[in-house]
Amino acid sequence: MTIPPTHLAPGWAWLQALAQPQQALAWTLPEWERVVRLARRLRLLARLAQSLKAQGLLDQVPPQARAHLMAELRVSDFRSNAMTWVLERVATTLGPVDHPLVLLKGGAYLGQDLPNAAGRLPSDVDILVPLANIIAVQAALLQAGWEEPQLDEHDQHYYRAWSHELPPLQHPLHPLELDLHHNILPPVAKTHVDVAPLLARLLPSRWPAWQVFHPIDQVLHCAAHLFLDPEPVDRLRDIVDLDALMRHFGAAPAGHDFWAELAPRAAALGLTEPLALAAHFSVAWLGTPIPGQVAAQIQRQGPGHFKRWWLTGLFTAVLTPTEPDAMPSAWHKLAAQVVLARYHQQRLPWRLLLPHLWRKMKKRRADAAAALVPPQTDVKR
Repeated sequence: MTIPPTHLAPGWAWLQALAQPQQALAWTLPEWERVVRLARRLRLLARLAQSLKAQGLLDQVPPQARAHLMAELRVSDFRSNAMTWVLERVATTLGPVDHPLVLLKGGAYLGQDLPNAAGRLPSDVDILVPLANIIAVQAALLQAGWEEPQLDEHDQHYYRAWSHELPPLQHPLHPLELDLHHNILPPVAKTHVDVAPLLARLLPSRWPAWQVFHPIDQVLHCAAHLFLDPEPVDRLRDIVDLDALMRHFGAAPAGHDFWAELAPRAAALGLTEPLALAAHFSVAWLGTPIPGQVAAQIQRQGPGHFKRWWLTGLFTAVLTPTEPDAMPSAWHKLAAQVVLARYHQQRLPWRLLLPHLWRKMKKRRADAAAALVPPQTDVKR
């Protein structure tokens, strides 16, 4: 037994074309214009193009829309190749190591050739190494020409003591940013994860130097990344990723074990709330075929009725994309601010959060005041 979609408004029907691209052949030119504009902003246009291409349907799309689809596919191919190149160069820089090098999110999907790797538009590369090795790894990358941003003492302390990652690295030869993690959530956050169980179940990727999380842990990381993030606006692609991951891993030869272990693993890692929200939205909006008993177990161990009600309402408002020619509603803006406040309250305990926010507010005011001061120029008379 599977749970059918609970609701899918007519304006959302285009999402079904990601999995059933033949539906797109019935769209009129005005419908194509809306979908192209909306999907491009949501970074799903190349995913739609890839689905059509895989089914041999791209030539049947109206030429006006096909040109946009083909262009987005080229951008996706470029960025995916750039990610591959970065990972190859980073592996060469680090050389043989006696600790794991783990691909996260888009890099992991590409490293496994998962269906949702095609049509992605990566803007950064996320990797994870154990905390005990992260300073040595960063030093090797800095020696190879990667650079971290200029940060004040407080922000440096924030990354080193309170965050699950170091400041992002950039390289003049690489178009993608490199994010170096030692965990998937901050160690001081209300919802935090012991990384040791994640590292204990690593699997190989198609690149010998790199490993990936267990399939269940990839789903849980994707859920935590979305529902514990400060900026979920226009992040519908994460719901699409969750749907694709659960469809793929749930239908694999080990699919029975995947479904049987999903809810217990979330409970063991303390990620029942993100998983419950992920299951709700992937089923409601994309019809993800979660077995009924699994869906019921996920709901039982998730948030209580009242909390589930306000969280689903909150994230429905934030995740629902604004139409191309419309402005975000007042409720959409308010919901985004509530999500941001929830993120801060989750991320740091109050004794750290209040001084941190005070420092950030002072810095923003100082930066704004500095921007108003005209630059000094030397005038020779």
